[in-house]
Amino acid sequence: MVGNDYKYAMDTLGSRIRYARRMKGLTQQYVADELEIARVNVTTWESDQTKPDTARIPKLAQVLGVSEGWLLSRTGDDPQPSKESSKFKTERVKIVPGSQLVGFEKMPVYAAAQGGDGHVIVSFDAVDYVKRPAELESVRGGYGLLIAGESMIPAFRGGDMALVNPHLPPAREKNVILYHTPPHGGDVEAIVKQLNSWNDREWFLQQWNPVREFTEFRQEWPICHRVVGRYDAR
Repeated sequence: MVGNDYKYAMDTLGSRIRYARRMKGLTQQYVADELEIARVNVTTWESDQTKPDTARIPKLAQVLGVSEGWLLSRTGDDPQPSKESSKFKTERVKIVPGSQLVGFEKMPVYAAAQGGDGHVIVSFDAVDYVKRPAELESVRGGYGLLIAGESMIPAFRGGDMALVNPHLPPAREKNVILYHTPPHGGDVEAIVKQLNSWNDREWFLQQWNPVREFTEFRQEWPICHRVVGRYDAR
């Protein structure tokens, strides 16, 4: 199934890299491994923060299954979904227990910084420890996350605190935080969105500013934590 994000113009190199990768069913990590680079390089390419070196274009086009001409200037037909990609899409994922993330005394509060393309970078060094709110009073591993960015206005504004219960299963039309890698310390990439639905392969997501529905592969964003409340920015 093709998400609504594919309706948008592919007028940049980064947007074409992302489109071709998803049409072939590849994760950013797979592309990075094939090119022998760090995954963050692919992330910054796709958000047009950086561009791949000219010398990498032939190999990148080969991995993505497109011509160099299409990749550089969208010459020719757009790539279509590839059946051979199923091995990258069907892996089931597990929700990481909150006990693996934090302790269970006072509730830790973490901060997020804008990371580009609607993503945030979460640093799991607590910026504060506060008394647990009622929503998380007896929840081991519950935490607060200070929101960055404007993509979820009016549900969240920059500086609002999302109250997070990492034990609850995914639920339709609920706000969630999806993590790119298991949050066991250090900095990790995340997205804060409304979860509309999901299947074995994909999350179907919603943001509000601008209004947009799109999909992300579950293998690429395997960790889902449920938002159960909000404190407004002070």
